[in-house]
Amino acid sequence: MTDAVSTTACDYCGLPVPRSWFGSRASAEETSQPSYCCFGCQFASSVTQESGDEGAARWTLTRLGLAIFLTMNVMVFTMTLWSFDIYGVDDSIGMSASLAGLLRSLCLLLSAPVLLLLGQPIIVSAMQSLKRGVLSTDLLVMAGVIAAFAYSVTSVMRGSGQTYFEVGCMVLVMMTLGRWLEATSRIRATETLDELERLLPDVVTAERDGALHEIPIADVVIGDQLRIQPGERFPTDGQLVTGTASVDEQLVTGESWPVTKQPGDDVIGGTLNLDAQVTLRVTERPSGGTLSRLIAAVQEARQSQGVHQRLADRMAGWFLPLVTLIAVTTFVAHGLASSWGAGLMAAMSVVLVACPCALGLATPLAAWCSLDHAARKQVLFRSGDAIEQLAAVKAVRFDKTGTLTTNVAHVCRVHSDGHTPTSEINARARALAETSTHIFARSLLKDIDTSTSPHSVIDSQSLPGLGVQGHLDGEDSPTLLGSEKLMRQHALNVPNVLRSALDQEETAGQAVTLIGWNGAVRGMFVFNEVLREEAADAIAECRQLSLDVAILTGDHAGRGRQIASLLNVPVHAGLLPDDKLSLIREAKQEVGEVAMIGDGINDAPALAAADVGIAMRSGSDVSRDSADVCLLSNDLCRVPWAIEHARRTVRIIRQNLGWAVGYNSLGIVAAACGWLHPIFAAMLMLVSSVVVIGNSLRLQSTESHPQLRSDQSLVASHDAAVPTVPLPMEADT
Repeated sequence: MTDAVSTTACDYCGLPVPRSWFGSRASAEETSQPSYCCFGCQFASSVTQESGDEGAARWTLTRLGLAIFLTMNVMVFTMTLWSFDIYGVDDSIGMSASLAGLLRSLCLLLSAPVLLLLGQPIIVSAMQSLKRGVLSTDLLVMAGVIAAFAYSVTSVMRGSGQTYFEVGCMVLVMMTLGRWLEATSRIRATETLDELERLLPDVVTAERDGALHEIPIADVVIGDQLRIQPGERFPTDGQLVTGTASVDEQLVTGESWPVTKQPGDDVIGGTLNLDAQVTLRVTERPSGGTLSRLIAAVQEARQSQGVHQRLADRMAGWFLPLVTLIAVTTFVAHGLASSWGAGLMAAMSVVLVACPCALGLATPLAAWCSLDHAARKQVLFRSGDAIEQLAAVKAVRFDKTGTLTTNVAHVCRVHSDGHTPTSEINARARALAETSTHIFARSLLKDIDTSTSPHSVIDSQSLPGLGVQGHLDGEDSPTLLGSEKLMRQHALNVPNVLRSALDQEETAGQAVTLIGWNGAVRGMFVFNEVLREEAADAIAECRQLSLDVAILTGDHAGRGRQIASLLNVPVHAGLLPDDKLSLIREAKQEVGEVAMIGDGINDAPALAAADVGIAMRSGSDVSRDSADVCLLSNDLCRVPWAIEHARRTVRIIRQNLGWAVGYNSLGIVAAACGWLHPIFAAMLMLVSSVVVIGNSLRLQSTESHPQLRSDQSLVASHDAAVPTVPLPMEADT
């Protein structure tokens, strides 16, 4: 059973709370209290809280401001004491002694409130970590601060000796500012999801028992009918029942132009109803809608750990014990060599400069910023590992139908065997097409004559890469709709007239689907499809990233050659799902890590076998579930963008880790040698965190790719002014 402590998440940022170094489980009383991964989150939570006493939150900010004011005065009085040594004034006799005693007493008087204002919360955080079995740097730093205060108070009482009030005050101020910067950077790194979570309404209008009722969104169930007014967002996924409206889907899909939705059309939760009152039938609970799943997936990806995060965790595991040992050794060595006060200052410098804030932020903050920015660009990474794996890919393999081409295809010709009426061919094709979700099936339903008498289908079965079969009207033999390979497998003869037409269409590079029953092929449908406008650009950009590119398709070899010439890319044609799987494995052995981009059920095995599977927005649920990366848009240029973004993310993570390790190593050496004053050590700790934060936030503020196209330019209607290229299509209806 997993230890309770190891699975505790920070109540502020969501990162895992450090594991216990000793002891077993936290008590029930402890687990019921808020848990924080560091003092910075505890401090930020107390400042930004919206519940409870608002005055308490304001007082927390006031504490920091008051502490800074008092620290500035302590520094002024301390500098006056330092001037005695600079000008050679003897502070042990006469007025000089009285003035020096007064200044030390004022430093004590003004620094004590700073210890209470800023030290008390850190002590509480350190003690809470200690109860969980975690020896945190907060505890080590506060031990040094309290020791410096105690040493200084003793010196004031004795009237001689060094005082270090300014050291304790500056350390506390720098620590609090540093942790606050960490907390606010985490807020910025997750602001996209926070904005998305606030989009869905808390209350919706539901039609129940013949009347309208306002109910909490949590009470919405599948089948409810919701009344959506103009200007309101759809609270979850559903289907329009009444009304026609323009819907803004840019938030979820990136599509810049409104989409007209009519009764029967599916609607995505979180999209905006622009201009009409409509009724929505709920098809997904709000928690399971598209927007909610997006939020949940990114939140889950935040918590996952990539290779670099696990490396940082292992480093942090031995880092703190090593720093503790070095600090103790430094204290003893300097204490014996010069004075215990000097030893205390050197040991405090070691602890401060070695504070693993930068190391702890190096990977998760960069990953958060990367996930957040990718979500803004309609690219969803399912885990931190997916980012690092995508950055390492050496080859990409594209599916064709629905990936390089749009989901718009048209029946341009119908051939028959010369004996079977076209009406019978159409009727049977429509009956089988209604049981499939393939692009061919949708085209048949849209384009062929609907005046024919309907057929009923029994035992319909989809055959990935081949087509679909079913028994119509209780017939003993099945009717088959799909590729020529499917017809051969069932020993259906192709009449000479259809053989001649089939050879002619395939030579011309056209896409065809055959239909047959009772031992013979009876008809053939010829399709045109639309190549995505950005397909050539996406492939060219992949090549600019030094990627090996190829296309995997179930089409006939002759038709594969046509698309190969159009896009100037190798095409492997005539493939079944198992063939695609074999080619993915072959590419992994010959080239290296492979990314597969696909959208259909037949692509699921290849997506799962690839090092990184990338699913299109238009893809099936199976393909999206098998993928490591999901494109919320159908813009293929997001593929090279995602790869380049992943590579940039890994570079920044490595820069952060290199900086954190190098800074800590050099800083510890300098502090242990007594070359670094604690105040400067605290400042360097702050600077180190700021460097890591600033470097990570670059992932949100800098574009590494030209402006991505919107989906509107990719969607071609039947009569849209988009170049229509007769491309081959996989006949796996």
